Amino acid sequence: MDLIAVRSRAEKAASRGLAHLWDRQRENGSWVDRLSSSTVATALGALSLHRADPAGHRDRIAAAVGWLNANQRADGGWSMADAEPPSSPGMSAFAIAALHEIDPDASRGALERGWAFLDANDAENVIPGLRGQAPKTWPAALPTIWGLVGLRDPREQPDQPVEAVLLPSRLRNKVSIALPVILALGVMQARTLPRGPLRRLTSRIARPKALDWLREVSGANGGIEECPMIAGFVYLGLHAAGVGRDLQLASSRYLLSTQRTDGSWAIDRDLEISVTAYAVMALTEFSDVAAEPQLHRTRDWLLDAQWNRPFTPLGLPAGGWAWANPSGWPETEDTAVVLGVLADLGVPRGHPAVELGIRWLLRMQNRDGSWSEWVRNSAIMNDRPCAGVTAHAILALHRFGVSRAPGSAIARGLSYLDNHRQADGSIASVWFRDSTHGTSRLLEAFTATRHGASPAARAAHRRLVAEQADDGGWPRHHELPPEGTTAEETAWALFALLHAGHDPADPAVLRAVDWLVDRQDDLGTWRPSNVGLYFDDLCYTDDLIAHTFALRALGRFLRVTDRSGAR
Repeated sequence: MDLIAVRSRAEKAASRGLAHLWDRQRENGSWVDRLSSSTVATALGALSLHRADPAGHRDRIAAAVGWLNANQRADGGWSMADAEPPSSPGMSAFAIAALHEIDPDASRGALERGWAFLDANDAENVIPGLRGQAPKTWPAALPTIWGLVGLRDPREQPDQPVEAVLLPSRLRNKVSIALPVILALGVMQARTLPRGPLRRLTSRIARPKALDWLREVSGANGGIEECPMIAGFVYLGLHAAGVGRDLQLASSRYLLSTQRTDGSWAIDRDLEISVTAYAVMALTEFSDVAAEPQLHRTRDWLLDAQWNRPFTPLGLPAGGWAWANPSGWPETEDTAVVLGVLADLGVPRGHPAVELGIRWLLRMQNRDGSWSEWVRNSAIMNDRPCAGVTAHAILALHRFGVSRAPGSAIARGLSYLDNHRQADGSIASVWFRDSTHGTSRLLEAFTATRHGASPAARAAHRRLVAEQADDGGWPRHHELPPEGTTAEETAWALFALLHAGHDPADPAVLRAVDWLVDRQDDLGTWRPSNVGLYFDDLCYTDDLIAHTFALRALGRFLRVTDRSGAR
């Protein structure tokens, strides 16, 4: 391949991508994304509105039912993200619950195909909680929802212990972001299921405390974690229990405000803070963003989005950022990413928001040197040590000149990444599928901190090169869906390699750039893939994650080459 020709194509693609990104900027300087619509969130939203006011919400409910029917896949199942393959037994079971209660006659055909899909895919054994032991968290809540709609004996559901609220906070908080659902469904179970004398006593003590805790985490817009799915669980649990009328009203108000025009809901409303930071990261590859007038509002918006008070429900200090406001919870990854882009935008180390954010990161480091999202030293599936989160924290601290001497937070973070990588150099990330994201972030962190020649960096570098697929994209191999190469993973790997000094004239790099250019659409953007991961049976797509990281990778390629072909 010819470097000059590939660069020329990349320049044109980047110009289209930049135009698309600037067109998406909001008046306040931020960006907002489109997360994929979700079967589980739509099913729970429809059930909640149906139980709240079936006549008053008739049109909203009909739109949700219409979306569920329209997005049933050819095999009879429903997807995790829009109607993207593959179909998921767990998501399909939630759709069946909603159609069974709300629209059993008109949706009879869809229900029959759905049941056939569950039978063909051994749903009883693969859906958490339908048989045997189940984790005491919301992915095992399907049997509870089936019990509510009459598809299962209500007594046969995994125990959601409302008494968790009575535990010392250091133990209770280990459940992290799953706690709102556990408490809401636990209140319902305490009110509706038979209990022995001791459980009756403890649950009677716990119920009002659980409701108070839910009130504390409910945002001004009625949401909890900016998550329509959680709003649905909370509404259904408290409505069945006949308590917490104010929380029921808040949840239904949030559901009404977040329903899309096609009748669906996303898992999260959006990731407005995250994608605003990603947009700045992409733009940084093309210009001095601190001098860009259109980004002065962005800087101020990000500063205003900081949590300048402690988040007491989880014992988190002041100074973090969430993925979205007002009801998102401050967490490590977005705190680190926002700090990094504030540096790009010219905010100095001595700024109070930066100092507060750095202290937040330093306080949140785990004993083993890693970082999780919300709770230190936790181990649940959504809040455990994460390579991607750890790398972002390292990059942010390094950017503001925090020491990387032996024993420092940065040194301990790098040591964690080195000690937990696989022999082939790869490392998985909690929040994205498989290992392309984690391995790319590891390489960036080691390169940025001047450890690019370390064994960990060299192994990650080799692994990324080996994982390039024949079509030029990433990954070559995968365990979780989707099939084939994706814009997100191609962009992460390409940027990390170029950041590490990989020769931009290498045919591997040119094929990756060509892959991105060839897959840019007429709008100047890229098709998102369901590589975002809440857990193994719930993925999502995000249009601005795909766009910003693809644009960032092209920008880095253009930065390290010039039009004459020089490097």
